[in-house]
Amino acid sequence: MRLETRRCSPVSCRLPRVLLLAVVHGLAVSCHSLPSSPTSGPTDPTTRPSPASHLTVFTDAATGFSTSDLRDAQEQILQLSTAGELIWTADGTRLPGFRTYVDAGQSPPASLIEGNMCPEWCAFEIRFGTRDGERRAYLTVDYGHWNPGTLVDVEVVGGAVVLTETGIYPPGTLTLSGVVTEEVSGRRTPVEGAGVSRLVGGGWRAAKSDENGFYQIPGLYDGTAMVVARKEGYEAVDVAVTIKGDTRYDVELVRR
Repeated sequence: MRLETRRCSPVSCRLPRVLLLAVVHGLAVSCHSLPSSPTSGPTDPTTRPSPASHLTVFTDAATGFSTSDLRDAQEQILQLSTAGELIWTADGTRLPGFRTYVDAGQSPPASLIEGNMCPEWCAFEIRFGTRDGERRAYLTVDYGHWNPGTLVDVEVVGGAVVLTETGIYPPGTLTLSGVVTEEVSGRRTPVEGAGVSRLVGGGWRAAKSDENGFYQIPGLYDGTAMVVARKEGYEAVDVAVTIKGDTRYDVELVRR
């Protein structure tokens, strides 16, 4: 069986580490399981029933919501059995060799699924969102200290997993935005090209201000974390910012 990946855009700064610096807030994995539906069909290893026909259940620590259904960018559902099989529910295909674990170094902990999915190391990271009033678990991909936080499109073709990155964030996640300015002759003037970053889990989510000084960082959750603004020639700004719903935070830079 061959597992491969396809990406819409290049990803840099990958570290082949076992320790994940996942970019996530508000989730954990529970230790209980639910019985899965029995499968039937050919005796191919990818479709035969699992010896331990139970599903791993993932719980959102922020809300208490639990589910075994993991959704991709197209709302297609995958599951993970307690025997380590990734289940493609569209046709019941079962792909062995996966495991789930919790990165307890995160606060709250980050839940991940590891398997041979990419030419270089990567793992699924489960993030939660809300669509049509329903809480759901979604799949993103984590490369180590880099996780863009966006959903992946998953397909199973010829016994192989094919991943495609998207620019879509889990529905219902939050946005931090604002304007970066400086004072010039007593007036606030927009600063273009300032980097604004927010600490998310063990990594950073970043954006640059445009010609109007505007920036936005999507795909976030409620909580307090550091926000850093920097541009060459200006003093750095480091502030703890609390997000509660979509949040505005304006930055004023001062020249050195």
